Amino acid sequence: MNNIVKLLKGEIQRSIKYLILPVSLLTSVIWVVIFLLISTDEAKTISPLFIFADVAVMSIILVGASYYLERQEGTINSVLMLPIRLSELLAAKFISSMSLAFESVIIIALSLYLIHGITFNYFLLLFYVIVSAMAHTALGFSLALYAKDFNSLLGLLMTFMLVFTLPTIFYTLALIPESFEVFLFLSPSHCANLLMNYAIQSKSIDWKVMLSVGYQLAIAWGLLKYVIYPKFKSNTVRG
Repeated sequence: MNNIVKLLKGEIQRSIKYLILPVSLLTSVIWVVIFLLISTDEAKTISPLFIFADVAVMSIILVGASYYLERQEGTINSVLMLPIRLSELLAAKFISSMSLAFESVIIIALSLYLIHGITFNYFLLLFYVIVSAMAHTALGFSLALYAKDFNSLLGLLMTFMLVFTLPTIFYTLALIPESFEVFLFLSPSHCANLLMNYAIQSKSIDWKVMLSVGYQLAIAWGLLKYVIYPKFKSNTVRG
């Protein structure tokens, strides 16, 4: 546990150095400014999309960029010279990435309450954020591990956005009919967006929620065990 705390401290320091944390904070500030300019009903409608963007989209982009910069600087090999286990390093990276999502959600939830008096089930939202952040951190990490260079990483990220994220945004904006939603459940992004909507709109738990939670947990577990751990280990050995 002490090793994870020390590693987490280093992850946070690097997130500041690579401007990842400042960019995340700036994004949250932009959402707050938008809340100040719109009505209460509009804020309640659009806030799930903002949380989805930070928890899902930003998690993938930021964890991918962070890993690439660390690999470029040789930081990971230096860290592994310490008496730590690979699992501890991965745990610290996941916690660090998820902490950015928590920071964003706290700012959005606080601004919704202070500006518009909007409240909801915060514990349920926190659980949904943890599940979605885990899945999308695993996805971002996996893409970064398979990228040969920064350009290929950008290509993989853009492909993911086009295939999985944009259809979810189009559906949220009513540009895709509801009859197509069954196909969107193949997208982890759609599952994350649905969970954020259910939490903010205080909808009751149904089969869509259970499917979304189970699917994202399966993605996180599967990628961590069969992709991230072995690929991260082999990449580190090769240097």
